[in-house]
Amino acid sequence: MMIGVFAFGNIEAQVTMKDPVSFKLKNGIEVVVAENIGMGKVFASVKIEGEDLNTNAAVSEVLTKLLTEGASAKGKVAFANSLKEIAPKVSVTADEANVAADAEDFENAFLVMSSALQETVIDQPTLDQVIKATKQGVSLAEVKTFYNKQIIPSRTYITIAGNISVAQAKALAKRAFGEWKENSESVIAR
Repeated sequence: MMIGVFAFGNIEAQVTMKDPVSFKLKNGIEVVVAENIGMGKVFASVKIEGEDLNTNAAVSEVLTKLLTEGASAKGKVAFANSLKEIAPKVSVTADEANVAADAEDFENAFLVMSSALQETVIDQPTLDQVIKATKQGVSLAEVKTFYNKQIIPSRTYITIAGNISVAQAKALAKRAFGEWKENSESVIAR
């Protein structure tokens, strides 16, 4: 009986699911949006199809830790005034990032994730702390080189699904990722 109630509720939310719409940002990022108004939640996945992370496992682990810490710090600031028991979830690794949030929190969570991917600080003091935690012996130059090859718009695909219109998702994707350029000119590559 309970399964039937849950299944009916799930079917109800799926009734408004529209066919996915895809578009490409000027910098080459491909975006797919699946609108499901009434769901109450929005999910986003950013996949970065770069180098096989196993070939550079140590550098990948350190970069993931740097990106994760950057997302965590940015999220604490962005969601500091939230009165909700469950804050939006943002995760970032060397080859993907994910966001799960209530519809009203999604924009901020998506911007936190975007910022963590594009603006994470990779400097020697931060790297030294991460190396102590991960026990990986990698250099600052190795991490920056890997980042600049791995985390780039031309290898990035974004999927957004849930309680968001295609127009809203397109505007948000442009705002968060539209000006992103190859990393050789970014703060991180210096």
